[in-house]
Amino acid sequence: MQNNLIDISEASQRLGVTIATLRRWDTSGKLKSVRTFGNHRRYRLEEIEALVNPTVDVPSTQKRAFIYCRVSTKKQQESGNLQRQRERLIQYCQDKHYTVVTLYEEVASGLNDHRRELTKLLRNLRDVDVVVVEYADRLARFGYSYLKEFAASFNVEIETIEQGVKLQPNEEMVNDLVSIVTCFSTRLYGARGGRKLKQTIVQTLEKLDQNRGEPDENDDESDSNRPHK
Repeated sequence: MQNNLIDISEASQRLGVTIATLRRWDTSGKLKSVRTFGNHRRYRLEEIEALVNPTVDVPSTQKRAFIYCRVSTKKQQESGNLQRQRERLIQYCQDKHYTVVTLYEEVASGLNDHRRELTKLLRNLRDVDVVVVEYADRLARFGYSYLKEFAASFNVEIETIEQGVKLQPNEEMVNDLVSIVTCFSTRLYGARGGRKLKQTIVQTLEKLDQNRGEPDENDDESDSNRPHK
């Protein structure tokens, strides 16, 4: 896929225009660039050739794609979950011969409706044909159907590379549960009461997690009271 892309200097030479002109064309939409993961401009060779020679047709089958990656916690990011998710999605796009326009990734709960990177993605939907995610819940824990309909209004598809429902790690499920409870308790009891309830829930869940798998302190006593054969 990268073999069909050229940098801005080569594009300006082929077209006989300045780099500043190419940047203006990118902004106006006359000739859109592809952003690398280092945020450098790259141009599709076939589109450059189509401008130089109008008889050259730009392939209509090559889709432009946004990639969206998300994990819920910093711990998941540090353990490599976000990187592995990114690599799987990039490989998927390469296998499908999609041109990756932008890769969006963030660490945030799926219940958070103020995610910065997701907001950027939605604002730029006109630039692509497809949005690629690992699972539907990477975009949203609830309300995915609304996002799908919104994307469709721009003739953009949302593709999930894994079918079915992802079984969430306990940590991620707990974080989502705490987010829901905190949201409603804040409305009922105010910000201070919501924070206090959140702290209580987190402490209780941590205690349950610590006790999980530990033998019951009454097990030895009950065994000693059993009649011996």
